[in-house]
Amino acid sequence: MSTKFTLIKNFLNFSCFKLGILGIVVAFLINVVLMLLVTLIIAALTLIERKVLSLIQRRVGPNYVGYRGRLQYLADALKLLSKGLLIPEEANRF
Repeated sequence: MSTKFTLIKNFLNFSCFKLGILGIVVAFLINVVLMLLVTLIIAALTLIERKVLSLIQRRVGPNYVGYRGRLQYLADALKLLSKGLLIPEEANRF
């Protein structure tokens, strides 16, 4: 028997496939935890990136709005909702 088939045989013998439905549930829970972890890491890196960019540019941004930048997302949402559509009176709307 070749090494390739021996590795596959060993994997099937020692993996969660042997545990049946319990192994599938455990594998599913591990995947969910890993996806949540990756999502949280991406969110944290985005916040860190915004803070570093605001420090580099020395502008009032996510570093200064609210307590340590916690209200920046609310400020962005309010700004987006408060914007109006400006159409000049003599513009061709068609």
